[in-house]
Amino acid sequence: MQAAQQIINSGKPFVVDIDLSKFFDRIHHDRLIARMGQKIADKRVLRLIGLLLRSGVMINGVVNPSKEGAMQGSPLSPLLSNIVLDELDQELEKHGLEFCRLADDCNLLVKSKKAAERVMETISRFIEKTLKLQVNQDKSRVALSDKVKLLGFTVVNGTIAIEHKAQQTAMAKVKVLTPRGTYKTLDTTLKEIN
Repeated sequence: MQAAQQIINSGKPFVVDIDLSKFFDRIHHDRLIARMGQKIADKRVLRLIGLLLRSGVMINGVVNPSKEGAMQGSPLSPLLSNIVLDELDQELEKHGLEFCRLADDCNLLVKSKKAAERVMETISRFIEKTLKLQVNQDKSRVALSDKVKLLGFTVVNGTIAIEHKAQQTAMAKVKVLTPRGTYKTLDTTLKEIN
């Protein structure tokens, strides 16, 4: 968020917020393994990752093998998403674009709305044609930085702020943890909240 804040404060207030539709469900196995094979010489590691990717899911007691996609929520997921999207990072850098990305959340920052719309079109085409992923057109958008969130935060008037919906969720949790008329000490209550 601090990197995004610096870029926005340097004069790039427009955000191209790209949402990848069902990212972890659509990772192309052969493409991922081939990409990893460029850096990893040990074929046993590649085979093990291939087995993990193709291990499948159990539905009603029956294992269905996976032809694409990766397990979400495992320790391997962020690493695999970064390997898949490293090519996107390189493409963005090649075009001199400034961006912030964590796993499949990606925001590109530019100076004008017209530039943002052009970048949205170009990068969406690259993602779909080259990376074989799908951009969710309904959730992707171009907007000023104060209208776009990244990981529950936004940049408003040059300052990092918690996004309104995330703040409401946090406040609701605090309210549940601090009921009126409680017998708990302040220290105990603060520990529970934290």
